[in-house]
Amino acid sequence: YTIQAASSMCPVMALAPQPGERVLDMASAPGGKTSYIAQLMKNSGTLVASDLKRERIKSTVANLHRLGVQNTIVCQHNGKDFPRVMAGFDRALLDAPCSGLGVISRDQSVKIQRTMKDVQRNSHLQKELLLAAIDSVNVASPNSAGVVVYSTCSVSVEENEKVVQYALEKRCVKLLDSGLDHGKPGFARFKRCRFHPSVKLTRRFYPHVHNMDGFYV
Repeated sequence: YTIQAASSMCPVMALAPQPGERVLDMASAPGGKTSYIAQLMKNSGTLVASDLKRERIKSTVANLHRLGVQNTIVCQHNGKDFPRVMAGFDRALLDAPCSGLGVISRDQSVKIQRTMKDVQRNSHLQKELLLAAIDSVNVASPNSAGVVVYSTCSVSVEENEKVVQYALEKRCVKLLDSGLDHGKPGFARFKRCRFHPSVKLTRRFYPHVHNMDGFYV
């Protein structure tokens, strides 16, 4: 077994990978979600776990070895370039690098280490990565459209709804129900921002409401 936060399991539950599929975990290290995906796939099909940093990949490999995962290819790639490396996946998970504002309840240092510029810089990267994740999934025919799950451990609109709205504007995609029966709906409006009404289908998790890390799926 491996221990992980309840909130970290939500993106994989929303992804709902099936045995025999081709699945991409775009920012996989240290492999907690990767191992859960492999479990739901019943160790069959092909799971590609990629990450940018070689040092972090070591922990992914170690975890997968320990857990007996055999259907996974671990590789080191910049997520932004991934569609040029390989594509045609049935499903893709992007648990994006973020400010970590959702984990303040157990890591107080986040409050003094993050600035608004960090959040904006993350948002720019997240938009690039999400478009790359969308471009990596299968669009061979109208009946076999791929599924992409985007998640962060942040509660900021800049890193969440704004990124999803950007993807809706830049790619031919639509939002589906996450299949998660807990969490609050995403914001369709926030201050001066107005988002597509379907953004309400996304889910927000709050420490003081759901007894788990702040998270967005």
